[in-house]
Amino acid sequence: MGKRQRRRNRQRQSRSAQQTKAQRYLLPSSQQPLIEVLLEPGLSDEDKETCLAYWSFTEPGAWTHKVAELGSSNHVLRTVKAGCRAALLTRLCPECGSPTTVTTRSDMAALGLWRPDHFPYQETTSNTSCSDCREAAAAAQQQEMERAREAERKAAQEKVDNASDWVANHKDASFPEEFPAVPDALALLTMIDIMVRAERDTFGPISTAKYTLGSSHSADVDTLRNLHQQRWIAPTLPATIADFAFNDDNTVAGVYVDKVPWRLAHALGDDTSGARREAAEHITSLLLKRPTRLRDVVMDLEAVTAMTYLDGLLERSYDEPPVPEHRRQEAYDTFHEALLNGFTLRQLIAVAWMAASSSVSWGQRTPGLKPGSVSAACVTNIGRRIEAAHDRPVPEYDVPNWAGLPATHATAMRLLKQHDAVADALNQFRTLRQSIATRDLDSIENRAYGDPVDIDAGRDETEVTFALITTDGHLDFQSEMPANMRDKVSSGGGAVDRIILQEPRSLHAYVGEFIAPDPGNDNPVGNEVLRLLDCFDGPFYGPVAFFSVSARNNQPQDLDLQQQKLLTLAHHIAQTKIGADPAPF
Repeated sequence: MGKRQRRRNRQRQSRSAQQTKAQRYLLPSSQQPLIEVLLEPGLSDEDKETCLAYWSFTEPGAWTHKVAELGSSNHVLRTVKAGCRAALLTRLCPECGSPTTVTTRSDMAALGLWRPDHFPYQETTSNTSCSDCREAAAAAQQQEMERAREAERKAAQEKVDNASDWVANHKDASFPEEFPAVPDALALLTMIDIMVRAERDTFGPISTAKYTLGSSHSADVDTLRNLHQQRWIAPTLPATIADFAFNDDNTVAGVYVDKVPWRLAHALGDDTSGARREAAEHITSLLLKRPTRLRDVVMDLEAVTAMTYLDGLLERSYDEPPVPEHRRQEAYDTFHEALLNGFTLRQLIAVAWMAASSSVSWGQRTPGLKPGSVSAACVTNIGRRIEAAHDRPVPEYDVPNWAGLPATHATAMRLLKQHDAVADALNQFRTLRQSIATRDLDSIENRAYGDPVDIDAGRDETEVTFALITTDGHLDFQSEMPANMRDKVSSGGGAVDRIILQEPRSLHAYVGEFIAPDPGNDNPVGNEVLRLLDCFDGPFYGPVAFFSVSARNNQPQDLDLQQQKLLTLAHHIAQTKIGADPAPF
């Protein structure tokens, strides 16, 4: 290609570039420019004439041509919108100072300026930004929103990571060192029972529960907080970041205890079922030693339930407000004192129903009462009816479902029942053991018991009646050869160890040696029976056998009826203490 051809190409490109620039026309004239028509590059001569004719005017408010004169309305509007814009030279954008632009006559009319007395003949600043500035502002706002969303996304992800780490760090928490207060321990035992029944490893969230553990939802929050602080329970998933409170640096400040599920602390064991069982046994054992405090908790829960029933009865049945705040403590104290004096909760429900009915009748007969007067009168009526009921029978009404007892009430009642059963059986056990010990002393006749060494494989053995407590807690009296008894204890011919009991001295026991200490070989009932007989070694694994000995011969002998009765009582007490279903005796 020669120099001449390259020059022609450059000239052709220059002319083409000049042709692509928008053409500009001033209206109504160049001497008095009010509107500037901007034509798009590449517009045909016919379309250019249409655009100029469309915007042509002599003065604001009077167009030179009607749209119908220029052709089909749809065709004209499509041509104008695609081929040109009109800039109002005297109406400037407050942001960039450029003229306001419109695309059609309708846009011009919408501005409210297309009249001779309204159109600005001198430069004025518009109250609104031009389309380019609006588009730029919208784009900047969109970018800012995207940056904010990205920052929020990063902050949310950081919170998720911190919350996950905070929950996971509970695995490193140490074993709880402090036993919870009785109400908290009852709640923990109830939580374990609920998890076992539901076959789940977690409990809650309590915000979704239709019941309460204790006297109120706020009391449940305090209980969970206490158990968490004492390292008995730990929060777990699923949870959202809305369930956590965060510091300014997005680190976790805490958790909303009613919003998340809870599990037993990791330090109690990785085997969740085993951890639940051991924790329940430990808590049950300690609570059974606090019967007075358990009864206090039961009375508190029942007094609160009576208050809940009274409030609900007034609101549901009589459209009256609940008991006024200044009388609530008095009402609670009245219910609580009645429980202390022997009233049952079902009797208090009946008293509350009768008191509410009579108070409402009084209110209907007495005009001009202030709101809450009937509810306050209920408290007075309840006190009078309880006082009058000391020398007359009181009916009993069932607690309705909508005023149900807190979940810990059933747990406390079960423990009190266990305690009373254990106390009765324990009295019988101690009396019988003392009787057997006295009998044994009378039969010694100044002879000490023989040395138990080398007596577990005696010759000429005969069948003996012995007691066997298996790993499932079952007690069975059997009659077999002593060698078979030892085989059952050792689980197949292994070594056995003889436990020499001090009182009564006529009872000995066999336990297996070298039995693997795994959950399948646990024998909590057998170990508890040994503790009742003052043997505090162990724990022992596998079955435990009990048999009788005499003052002159330590070889296994038959258990007599008193010894069998003693072991039956001990077995019943042991089952009750560890929470198993006790066998009848």
